Amino acid sequence: MTDVENAMSDATGERTAQRGAAIGAHRESVHVFFDDLDAFGMVYRGRFAALLERAITGCFTRLGLRLGHPDLNIVVRELLLVFERPLKGIGPVDVTFELEKLGRTSAAFAFRFHSGDVTHAHGRRVIVKVDPRTGAPEAWTQNTRELLERMLPATR
Repeated sequence: MTDVENAMSDATGERTAQRGAAIGAHRESVHVFFDDLDAFGMVYRGRFAALLERAITGCFTRLGLRLGHPDLNIVVRELLLVFERPLKGIGPVDVTFELEKLGRTSAAFAFRFHSGDVTHAHGRRVIVKVDPRTGAPEAWTQNTRELLERMLPATR
C-alpha cells in the first residue's frame, strides 16, 4: 500500500494520516512592517490575517504551489484568532502552522504566531478551493491532494 492508500477517511470524507512521510508542522518567519502596527506599537489585530497569508503563501510556494496555480483559487471560509500576548515593534515573527483536516474541497490549518516560546496569537483557518468562474466549491487536483496529505500529522 502507498502512503496515500494508508490514509483513513472519517465519516465526513476528510482524511487523517497514519504515515511516517508526513511533513507535519511548518514554521515560516514573516516580517512585521511599520504599517502593520497600531498607535501603541503593537501589531494591529486586522493585520494578523495578512501575516498568516504571507506565511502560508511562502510555504506553498516552496512546495511548488505558486500564485496562478489552479488549486490556489481559494477563499477563506473561517478565521479564528485568539490573542495571548502583544506582538510589539517591527521585525521578524515566526508563524507555525499545521494542516488539521483535508476535505474534498477544503483544508483546515491550525496556526500560532510566536517569538521563541512566547505565543502572541493562535487560531484556525479554513480554506475552500473554488471554481473562479462560478464561485462553487471544486475538488483539489490529485497532485495537490497528495501534497496536502503529506502535510497532515504523522499520527492522529
